[in-house]
Amino acid sequence: MSEPRIITQLPWQVTLEEFTRAASDVAVGGACCVFVVDPSIPPRARGGYASLVMAYSRADEPVCVLEDGAALVLVREGGAASADALAQRVMGLMRKLALDVTLTAGVAPLGPDPGQSLAAARAAADSVPAGQIGTAG
Repeated sequence: MSEPRIITQLPWQVTLEEFTRAASDVAVGGACCVFVVDPSIPPRARGGYASLVMAYSRADEPVCVLEDGAALVLVREGGAASADALAQRVMGLMRKLALDVTLTAGVAPLGPDPGQSLAAARAAADSVPAGQIGTAG
């Protein structure tokens, strides 16, 4: 039996292309967060993590869920400080559910190339232990 799609299309998520376009439209002061689910979590359960990240994020900010279950959140205003505050809030709420031990977060300011900013946020998330938030740049 083949493995079903890791993350079903959640109705309020955006595609990576839409996310990148929205990030490109932010002139100054934007940042991005990435929330990475531990690989030990079964693929079928990762959609639940993404749904929680979306629910705990800012209203009207684009969220993209990648194939591996990582959730990207765009923060249009307030830069890395606002993105860090968002990551702290999400991780605090996940801690209440005892899910923080299976999640890391990364924060990066938006630069001229949104793809590089997303990669920097992912690298920051991958560089910290579970339940922690890494910061790039």
